[in-house]
Amino acid sequence: MVGAPALAGPPTEPQSLVCHRVTTADARDTLHLHARYTATGRAYGLRAHAANGEPACGNFDEGCAVSGSTAYQAIVEVGHGDPTAPSYRFDAFRIGTAAGPAPECVRVPDVTYGFGPLIDTLSEQKPALCAVLPTASDDWIKLAFAPALAHSKSPTPWLYDHATRRDLCYRTSSGYYSCEVPNVDDRYEYIPRPTTLVIGLPSIPSQTPTEVRATAYCQYLCGTVTRAIRAITPGTVGAGKITMRVTGAALHEKDVVEVYGGGFRARSTTVSVAPDRRNMDVSLDLTNAPRTALNLSVVTHDGNTYQHGRVTVIAPLRNTAAPTVVGTPAIGAKVTAGNGGWSPAADSFVFQWKANGVSIPGATASSYVVPSTLLGKQLTVAVGARKAGHPAVLATSAGVTVKNLAPKPTRNPYITGSARVGGKVTAVVGTWSPAPTSYTYQWRVNGLAIPGATGASYVLPPAALGKKLTVTVAAHRTGHLSGAYTTAGYTVALGLAPKATTAPYVTGTVRVGRVLTLNRGAWTPAPTSYTYQWYANGRAITGATRATHTLTTAQRGTRITVKVTAHRTGHIAGTAWTRSTVAVTG
Repeated sequence: MVGAPALAGPPTEPQSLVCHRVTTADARDTLHLHARYTATGRAYGLRAHAANGEPACGNFDEGCAVSGSTAYQAIVEVGHGDPTAPSYRFDAFRIGTAAGPAPECVRVPDVTYGFGPLIDTLSEQKPALCAVLPTASDDWIKLAFAPALAHSKSPTPWLYDHATRRDLCYRTSSGYYSCEVPNVDDRYEYIPRPTTLVIGLPSIPSQTPTEVRATAYCQYLCGTVTRAIRAITPGTVGAGKITMRVTGAALHEKDVVEVYGGGFRARSTTVSVAPDRRNMDVSLDLTNAPRTALNLSVVTHDGNTYQHGRVTVIAPLRNTAAPTVVGTPAIGAKVTAGNGGWSPAADSFVFQWKANGVSIPGATASSYVVPSTLLGKQLTVAVGARKAGHPAVLATSAGVTVKNLAPKPTRNPYITGSARVGGKVTAVVGTWSPAPTSYTYQWRVNGLAIPGATGASYVLPPAALGKKLTVTVAAHRTGHLSGAYTTAGYTVALGLAPKATTAPYVTGTVRVGRVLTLNRGAWTPAPTSYTYQWYANGRAITGATRATHTLTTAQRGTRITVKVTAHRTGHIAGTAWTRSTVAVTG
């Protein structure tokens, strides 16, 4: 595997040979082999042979690639004239398989103008990295390392042709490496010829990691990609500082988009170029552009111009309704950003939650769980609206004060008293956690708040008859949200019947032809109306339902009584009897 730890060779005598057996699972695998110099600068030769004894690569001390066998003998030869007993480092990596390059190798998507930088840190635990390049025949690549170091201290590159496994790189006198991909059959066309770049540790082992920063340049175009400009989007943009996207092939960071027309002209600056150079984002300042259709073109880094349609400039994106904080702003609670209103409609949104106007690190999602550190602070959310081709616009919600969570009942509130018309009911608050500092009340019938019914007790009026009575107890605690609980409902029954506190009685002469008068007595609660029925010897006298009655011959010899019925709205009717009179004479 590429990047596996190097093998530390044993101390050896000068000119001695050390043999290493290198195996792989598939004869179609390609291996990279390299024996590195000693600290004193003495070189080792490396010869690799397949299992059948045929040389797999020659007498190299610079490394090589081998394939065609499942086992190799790698012979390390100690340099001549070394007076010490040196040790060495031996690297053996699989860089190719039957299916293609090793999966550990980075895939470089485009080499049109070069590639990189490839950045990594190498050590004896990870002595190499590799990259697969989509090169073509006749490509000429200049590979440089930063910072530039002496050859023995600089990382070592190999560029292996997949077809021949030859190393195509050599170090120039200027310090960089020149890597040339051979032509195929001397054709005058670019034929795909992929290569694998291996970068290993310097020849002389080091006790410290080696930083790799490798950048490749193509003096002429590399690879097989043909430059093209396919689209510049979007077709409609808002006036202001905008971003547009160019799609095509072989795009360059110095390519420029021009927008012009009606005396206006703007040139882009590059924001980013995709690794495969098939799209690039550019920024333009169209703040002063006329609100109309303008021409588009791309001026390439080497001076070619591509005319490419038009773009329409309109009024920029604007905020029409402020964002909001949706939910309960309490410790431990989850709040959500209301996006607000935007014209034209935004494509997407970004978010930043703030406490007392200061951005909260990492709080950039549409929702936020409020931590205890925000207690008492003003929480806001800034919403950034995005629409292709429009300047980004930011709007901030109104602030909400973060409080502790509301008290919750541990024993639910309930109602005591007589749930009947005229009865007095009282709210029992139950128990709450944390303990409230005060309570408020709202009595309700059939779920509707009763105006003015906000005390702990309530006397039920006739209008409540037959309805469901509840009370909502709100628990308040300083620095906390208020908690609330609505009790179970009770159906309001008829009120108690009025009672006579002074019994009714009859006055007048008990004689045929005389008029008797009823005094209805005193009642509580006060009735709203009365009805009467006169009786003779306990039998109702037909039609005798007024407060007076004239005695007739039919009542001679009978004793007269009166039943008084007291009525009160919403109450059961109450009754009382007069004492019987003496017998009617005459």
